[in-house]
Amino acid sequence: MRYNITAATGNLGSKIVEEVLKHIAPEKLTLTVRNPHKAAQFQQQGIQIRQANYRSEQELASAFKDTDVLIYIPSLTFPSVSRIMEFENAMIAAEKMNVKQFLFIGFMADQGNNPFKMSPFFGYVQRRLASGTVPYTYIRNGMYSDPLPPYLPELARRGKILYPVADERISFISRKDLSTAIVQIALREELQNQEHTLTGPEAWSMAELADLFSRISGSPIVYDPLSNEEFSALYDEPKGFGPVLVSLYQAAAKGLMGEVTDDFKRITGKTAEGLETYVEREYRKLISSQ
Repeated sequence: MRYNITAATGNLGSKIVEEVLKHIAPEKLTLTVRNPHKAAQFQQQGIQIRQANYRSEQELASAFKDTDVLIYIPSLTFPSVSRIMEFENAMIAAEKMNVKQFLFIGFMADQGNNPFKMSPFFGYVQRRLASGTVPYTYIRNGMYSDPLPPYLPELARRGKILYPVADERISFISRKDLSTAIVQIALREELQNQEHTLTGPEAWSMAELADLFSRISGSPIVYDPLSNEEFSALYDEPKGFGPVLVSLYQAAAKGLMGEVTDDFKRITGKTAEGLETYVEREYRKLISSQ
């Protein structure tokens, strides 16, 4: 079997590469990347590197040659129509090159009534996969835990969590845990051709997060949400991103981001790391390195 990972030098992709190398020889792995220079360390390990831009069907087809299992990580391109075209190129390329299994790495903000401005992309993906000719597995990720520890010092200075989530909950999981489960799905045929939702063991309200962050940081933090308009204006960097970001928290405020499943445990045989343990460890590491 030959495995191919797209966007392999990104935050999630690089962790998937590290994890898959625990199980297969480098010679069985191909990385499809936009900038091969960023993948130099992987090439030195004997991994084949192929250059392709998501905007080029021809480049993707060349990159997907002899691929049995493709792990496709979409870009963060916005608006959705641009990312849809990138995915369409990948699907056509995968169909042309007779890819045996297409693992799509998605996000749980994909419901039909989800106001997240990137959500339309996932609606297209699900239907395109279902109507295509390549066997596929659809993977839905919870919210990344990883950005929280670096953000905690700012929250401690503000003394407030500002997310406009109302009283609803958000489910988090680390990229490391995600990579563990994704690689198992890629390696084990019995886990393929189905849908998985990968989350941590529990979802958190913002009031609970404020209490947790207060304890870890040693500074009092309360939940005092901004309005949608205020949050959008405050985090509008780069310009135009504010409305996109706040739409994600609008989805959470509708109760669409708090899903918790046991899929991770079913796949890996262990429970995903809890947010409390993860944030405390990573925050301590961050502080000690400063």
